[in-house]
Amino acid sequence: MATHLRLERQVLSYHLDDIERITRKMFQQSDSGTLASTLDDIGKLLAQHGISFEGRAVPVSLVPTVVPAAEVQAIERAGAVVRQVLNRLLVRFVDEHRRRTFDGPLHRFFTPYYRWWDVIAAEQRTLEHIQLMRYDAVRDDHGRWSFMETNTCCPGGTIHCARIRDAWRKTGLGRHLCHDELVSEFAIDSDSGFVRFLAQLATQLDAAEPNIAILNYRGTYTNELESLRRCHAQLRDKAVIAAGELLLGDIRDVVCQDGRAYLGGKPIALIYNKLDPLQIDPGAAEVAGWVAASASPGTEFLNSLGAMYLAETKRVLALLSDPEWSHQVDLTEDEQRVIKEVIPFTRLVEDFIRGGTPALSLPARERQAFVLKADALTRGAGVVIGDQVGSETWLEALEHTRTNHGVAQLKCHLPSRTGFRTDLAGTVTRVAEFYGVDVFYFAAQFAGMVSRSHTSQVFNVGNGGRESPVLIVGSAHA
Repeated sequence: MATHLRLERQVLSYHLDDIERITRKMFQQSDSGTLASTLDDIGKLLAQHGISFEGRAVPVSLVPTVVPAAEVQAIERAGAVVRQVLNRLLVRFVDEHRRRTFDGPLHRFFTPYYRWWDVIAAEQRTLEHIQLMRYDAVRDDHGRWSFMETNTCCPGGTIHCARIRDAWRKTGLGRHLCHDELVSEFAIDSDSGFVRFLAQLATQLDAAEPNIAILNYRGTYTNELESLRRCHAQLRDKAVIAAGELLLGDIRDVVCQDGRAYLGGKPIALIYNKLDPLQIDPGAAEVAGWVAASASPGTEFLNSLGAMYLAETKRVLALLSDPEWSHQVDLTEDEQRVIKEVIPFTRLVEDFIRGGTPALSLPARERQAFVLKADALTRGAGVVIGDQVGSETWLEALEHTRTNHGVAQLKCHLPSRTGFRTDLAGTVTRVAEFYGVDVFYFAAQFAGMVSRSHTSQVFNVGNGGRESPVLIVGSAHA
């Protein structure tokens, strides 16, 4: 099962030198004193910005994730192709619903989300469905890339990762490792990159009052929000962006009247929903203003409700990679090739065991080759790795994943490296850690990469992982 993007052999042979060169430089500077002082310097720099992760210090890996610049063009294009297919999928779902074809193939595929079908189809937009997205990806030790998940609801890492990277680069260790290196910079590497993107869209929607609202629901997923608000205010005060405000609020506080949304009495051009969409009952009176705002002509959501509820799911990768479903979006030959290369073999668990015995299904027989994923959970919740549990636990997880509408995905090779941890006394120890590379897009534009690492194979900062600075190094040409 070929599931990875492999670059041309001459490219791989070798821009791996870029990684090895910086790794050697890293370990030349890996005495305990240097590492402890580097962590202390990073902590002080982040504290100056008031940066925390939901009330605690942001965990940072001292080891940078190095990506050869020569590989970026191929990854950038692959991500753009998959995003294009997802946008087309969402357009077709809405068209299918507006034709009242509720038994159509895309509605059958997304049956678990039937409660939100009507509000998804009622939304009015001039923007494409997906304006902000992040692929959770890995680059294995042989230079093969895999996109393990799409994030088209409200992916994190839009400002704090840039500030962590900048803090790391300002340390003595960071300056040493980057000395004489050609390091590429993208929008996600700037702490104002995402805010500038929001401001650009808001001005496009309403040049006279380009106000932006970042909306939460009952205090879930508040990381980065205050940092984004302060950044917007600073850019506005310096006349770097158009006049307007960035407001923080709860979706329950939205009022919709005269065809647009208001928050705190102020008209809103653009809403960025930073929330868990499955917490929301679309028929509840408390969110009626927010639902009405989605269907109003005067306000737009950054990512559509379709992006939040459908393209965000794990099952969307099964739709892309399973020929039984992917024909519904009329993939071109080029799209088929790209999807085969970067999307791991992913199938709905229900399709594996429908009409059969779960114990005889492919993921049950080949437990060590698969990962189970609940369909719409985040931060590593509902993920079970086959080679880390016994067969009895796996069968139970298989049934649990089926009832949670989840998928079985062919396990990708996760790269590992030596990292460092410090205790409260400042003692530094070496640890083995896995790491991934998250690939960002602002609208159709590749926006750069961020990274997370963890001693666990489920690497997520919300479950104990660490942010890792990304260095895209070397020439962009093979």
